[in-house]
Amino acid sequence: MSKANAVASLAAAGFAVSWASILIIWSGLNPISVSFWRTTLAALALAPLTVRDLRRHGLNTPIKLITLGGLALAVHFMTWVTSLYYTTVAMSVTIVSTYVVFTIPITLALGRRVSGLTMTGAALALMGVAAMMYSSYGLSEGNLLGDALALIGSVSGAFYFTIGELARVKSPTSIYSTLVYASAALFTVPVALLMGVNLTIPNSRALIMVTLIVAGPMLMGHTLLNYSLKYLSATVVSTVTLIEPVGSTILAYLLLHQAVGLMEAAAMVVTLIGVYLSIRGGL
Repeated sequence: MSKANAVASLAAAGFAVSWASILIIWSGLNPISVSFWRTTLAALALAPLTVRDLRRHGLNTPIKLITLGGLALAVHFMTWVTSLYYTTVAMSVTIVSTYVVFTIPITLALGRRVSGLTMTGAALALMGVAAMMYSSYGLSEGNLLGDALALIGSVSGAFYFTIGELARVKSPTSIYSTLVYASAALFTVPVALLMGVNLTIPNSRALIMVTLIVAGPMLMGHTLLNYSLKYLSATVVSTVTLIEPVGSTILAYLLLHQAVGLMEAAAMVVTLIGVYLSIRGGL
C-alpha cells in the first residue's frame, strides 16, 4: 500500500512542480531571492509537523546528509531558476529534469540495484526529452548560458535525490524535508550577499506568486517527492520528474504563448510512456 501511495504522490508532485517555472516568471523576483524564499517558507510551513515528529522519533538522519542535501538543493534552485531568464521554459525545464542521467550512475556506484525495466523506461523518457530539446534548441549566447545553468541544476538535483533516498531510510518526511529546506535557505544567504541581491519581496504580486510556489511546487511537489523516496528508488523518482517538462511546456503554451510544435507533442507522449515503464520497474 505504501508503494501505491508513493506512486500517487509522484503523480501529484509531477503536476505541482510543472507550475514552478510559470510562477517564478510571473513573480518577477531575482532568481536567488526566489530560491531563498521558497525554501525558507516551506521549512516554516512544515515546522509544526517537524516538532511533533522530532518528539516522537528523534533525529535519526545524520546531519552530514542533511547538510549535503541542503547544499545540493540550494545549487539546484539557484542555477535552474536563473536559467529561466536566459532560455525558454520548455528548454530550461527539459534540461533540468534529466536528473536520471546522473542518478543512475550514482546509484550504481553506491552498490544499489536498478531494474532493467526502470532503466529502459528512463532511457525512453530521456529520448523523448532529447527530442523536445532538438525541436526547440537555439544557439544564441543567451540560450547557451541558460542551458548550461539548467544542466548544473540537473546534476545537483541528481545528488539531492540520491541523498534523499539515503536519508529517508529512517527519517520521517517532515523532519528531513524541513531540515533540508532550511539548510538550502542558509546556503543561499551568502550567495545573495556576495551578489548584492535584495531578498525583500517588493510587492503583493510577488508575494502571491511566492506563496503559490511554496504551496504547490514545494509542499505538494518536492515534499511529496521526498515522501516517495522512502518507498521508491531515486532513479524512479528522478525519472518521474520528466513529467515536469511536459506539464511546463503545455502551461507555457497556454499561459505564456510559447509555441509547441508537432515534434515536441510527440516527444511528450514518448516521455510519459517512458515514465510509466520506469515506475512499473520500481514496484
